[in-house]
Amino acid sequence: MLKKLNWIMFIMLGLLSLSVQAERSFNLATPVVILMPYVLPNAELLEITPEQAHKIRLISSKVNPEREDNELFSKELRKELWELLSSSKQPEQAELDELIQLISKTEQRRVAMSVECATQLRAILTASQWQLLVGLAADVQ
Repeated sequence: MLKKLNWIMFIMLGLLSLSVQAERSFNLATPVVILMPYVLPNAELLEITPEQAHKIRLISSKVNPEREDNELFSKELRKELWELLSSSKQPEQAELDELIQLISKTEQRRVAMSVECATQLRAILTASQWQLLVGLAADVQ
């Protein structure tokens, strides 16, 4: 009877660990450049003009939805890859290759968006505003 109870507990723990693994959190690496979150909250310090603020808001309204969609897609792909690799059966190489390619494309787009955002901000800000912004962001990166 005790062996049977131990066996049941062993199976339950195994199932629990599988469900925990399936619910893993897949956090993305920090983008190469993170500047946008420091611009408008520090608008007074950066001496952002109303015209600059308008241009910055336009960039943000364009980039944020794409960034969020890209992050969600990437997390789903990573979760799918984890599920394939951690399953009891051997995944097919073609399926793995496709996921690797898709994850690579989402990461490439994420980095490109980061660069595009920085480039656009640099074009809007004066040299001194840019240096101050980079200093504010560098403290956290």
